[in-house]
Amino acid sequence: MTRQKKELIRKIDEIERFIAVDEELGCGFAPADFYQPLHEAAYSLREELARLRKYRTAEEMLLDPRGCGDMSELPFA
Repeated sequence: MTRQKKELIRKIDEIERFIAVDEELGCGFAPADFYQPLHEAAYSLREELARLRKYRTAEEMLLDPRGCGDMSELPFA
């Protein structure tokens, strides 16, 4: 299970890295919604990762404050 989580994280990072590099090298000349299939693929991988981490949704996983350190240092907490 841990290996599967690491593979999902690696794939998500790879997709995000590709988009960032393509935007940087392409100077923003990609057609509208060019990256939409990649964003959807990354989101579906996040959903699967959330399921493996015992969350209901990817949003719940991404907004979980656990593991963020000392929250008392934040002015809005």
